[in-house]
Amino acid sequence: MAERKHRRVVQQPDHRANRTILVRTLILLAVFGVAVFIPLFVRLWQIQIRDYDRFQELAVEQQTGDSVVAAQRGVIYDRNGEVLAMSATVYNIQLSPKEILACQEAYADDVKNGKELDYPEPTDEFIASNLAQILGLEEEDILKRLEKTYSMYEIIAQRVDEDTRNEVLAFTTENHITGIFTPPTTMRIYPKGSLAAQVIGWVNPNTENTGAYGIEAQYESVLAGETGRIVTAKNADGTQMLYQYENYYDGMDGCDLELTLDSKIQSFCENILAKGIEQFEVQDGGFCIAMDPNTGEILAWANSPTFDPNDPWAVSDPVLLQYLADIESGEYTKEEAYQKALAEGATTEVARDTAISAAESEVLYKQWANRSISSTYEPGSTFKSIVLAAALEEGVVSESSTFYCSGVAQVDGWSGAPIQCSDRDGHGTQTLAKAVANSCNPAFIAIGQALGAEKFYNYLEDFGFLEKTGIDVLGESNINPVSAGLIWDRDKFTNVDLAVASFGQRFQVTPLQLITAAAAVINGGHLMQPYVVSQVTDPDGNVVQHTEPTEVRQVISEQTSERCRTILEGVVNGGTGHNAAVEGYRIGGKTGSSQTLYGSDYTIVSFLGFAPADDPQVIILLAYNSPKPAAPGANTTAGGWYISGGNMAAPMAGELLEDILGYLGVEKTYTASADVLVPNLVGLDLASATASLEKNGLSLRTVGDGAAVTGQIPAAGASIPGGSQVVLYMGEEVPTDQVTVPSVVGLTAAQAEEKLAAQGLYMRATGASDYSSGVVAYEQSVAAGTSVDRGTTVEVRFSDSSASGEGL
Repeated sequence: MAERKHRRVVQQPDHRANRTILVRTLILLAVFGVAVFIPLFVRLWQIQIRDYDRFQELAVEQQTGDSVVAAQRGVIYDRNGEVLAMSATVYNIQLSPKEILACQEAYADDVKNGKELDYPEPTDEFIASNLAQILGLEEEDILKRLEKTYSMYEIIAQRVDEDTRNEVLAFTTENHITGIFTPPTTMRIYPKGSLAAQVIGWVNPNTENTGAYGIEAQYESVLAGETGRIVTAKNADGTQMLYQYENYYDGMDGCDLELTLDSKIQSFCENILAKGIEQFEVQDGGFCIAMDPNTGEILAWANSPTFDPNDPWAVSDPVLLQYLADIESGEYTKEEAYQKALAEGATTEVARDTAISAAESEVLYKQWANRSISSTYEPGSTFKSIVLAAALEEGVVSESSTFYCSGVAQVDGWSGAPIQCSDRDGHGTQTLAKAVANSCNPAFIAIGQALGAEKFYNYLEDFGFLEKTGIDVLGESNINPVSAGLIWDRDKFTNVDLAVASFGQRFQVTPLQLITAAAAVINGGHLMQPYVVSQVTDPDGNVVQHTEPTEVRQVISEQTSERCRTILEGVVNGGTGHNAAVEGYRIGGKTGSSQTLYGSDYTIVSFLGFAPADDPQVIILLAYNSPKPAAPGANTTAGGWYISGGNMAAPMAGELLEDILGYLGVEKTYTASADVLVPNLVGLDLASATASLEKNGLSLRTVGDGAAVTGQIPAAGASIPGGSQVVLYMGEEVPTDQVTVPSVVGLTAAQAEEKLAAQGLYMRATGASDYSSGVVAYEQSVAAGTSVDRGTTVEVRFSDSSASGEGL
């Protein structure tokens, strides 16, 4: 059998399969590679893009140290350039434990190298002991700071004065100590203390000197400027490097503000507020606003209680202090302390059921708050000026209109007792001007009815009582007065509501709203937006913002406004506001005695006044909250003052307006019976002297029988009331001895004049338009017991403090 030959078969590689495997392998590698790098790419995207700012901030924080350099806060001036708020340079005392350690090591090296040193070793104990003594700190606290040898910035004292800073520098220089620094910073100072405190506000040093209240807070971004910085490099272990590795970036000072406030007028307002509170035993402070009615500029804005913005946490009001003391002593419960303080003049706003800390917070807020913008009240009869303007504008009344008052008024839809007038016996038939002068409630109910609910409500809106005034000061509420229940809803404004609204009751407005509306009544009918900041200037003196007077709308005509001024002048010239009369000035206004929700013994007495009546330059709203009755239900105070706007607020307002007008340079216009200048009579014969005196409306009395006048009292050029008697010395010498001023408080005008004349003194009577027997003196310009020259004129202010029901 033939041998079978075996052939070897060589298997060829499967290139297709290999390629498939290779491709699969590459794909898997790519997939796994991408899968591995996707999180990396995502993380890189997060770090480099999404979280770039955060990581950059962390890097800067790790590599640098940063401290603040305070900018100089802008100055606040009044309209005349008087400084109301400024920033003074003070100093922080700052330790650098890291550099102090280096200083200590250098001292040790010098000693080791045999160098003779003439100053003590700068140990931690030595440094802490001396700094504690200079700064009044605890030595242990400073030692704890010195232990932080990794730190460059340890502030141990803030805002020390220059003398203290110099003591620290002297200590470091004398003892060759490095690492103790005194960087400058600022502290807010209010040179005029509590003047206009609620308007200006204050800054909080615990929040980097940021504005906390008032203008300081409202204009924080403008006043604060831009803060500077000190940036110091850190080494690899995160500790700060020495000062040669730092950069200093200057701050940018803030802008200055010029306010519309006048410091002098502000002081007048604050003084008259304080005077009335003391004199009328006022329990709950008050407010006083002075405005330029033609522009809306606030000239002064006073509140009580008040505070010193240099130390805003200190309570100075005696009533509030007593309330807190009673709680803290534990002698009284909160309710008992509240009632005791209320009896001594505390406010019903003080919380009854809070802890001591909460009570303190309430008290602080009360003294910080600008109540003229943040609180509402029933305006009472001062609102009648608004009703008068609306009725005259609509033509539903005129100067020839008459009204009958029986002492009560019955209103359709009201089932209760008739509404009473301030004069329970009634005013009888009276003209419109007389009804306003009498502040007659029945007459104003009739005026309101003639106006009608719809038109009345329209004027509520037009005069701005349903909206914010828009003033540039914090505190004006955004609450809708209708939804808050302060003013009726138009759809629910009934005939009875119209009746009580016509004499200013059962609705509430802010004092700022009222004076803004009243200004429109007397300035020609223009409702002006009130404002306090006049202009803003940058650190270089450039004006960057200037406020121009802004008219919101024309409410009444020029003619109606003029008629209102004339009628309201009659309120002071013989009406309920007669105690505001000032000889030589034409003053108009309206008295008010507002009921409140706090109880029948809580009355707000007020006066809304303007002058000169024919060309108003200033309008004021002065109010005292809750004069204390002599007994529950009494209508007089323990001092005998009848509780009403006419008897309390009016005389104070008259005095205030006299001060303001005199300061503004408004000259008095005297009648024939007003003050006159005494001519020079020395050397004249009796006949010539007599003729000269009669020409000036003066009488005479002679002493001696010489042929010519050798002396006179008062001296030539003295200003004395018209009709006064001049003493002529005929051949006799004029007495040079002084006389003692007697007390005339509580006397009638005739009695006071007689008592002063007996001492050779003259009386100038002010404060009333009628000096009948019911009007008595309550103040004299020269205190009783003072020694003065013969012929001195003593100004005596009078008020009808016992007039029952008068001056509502």
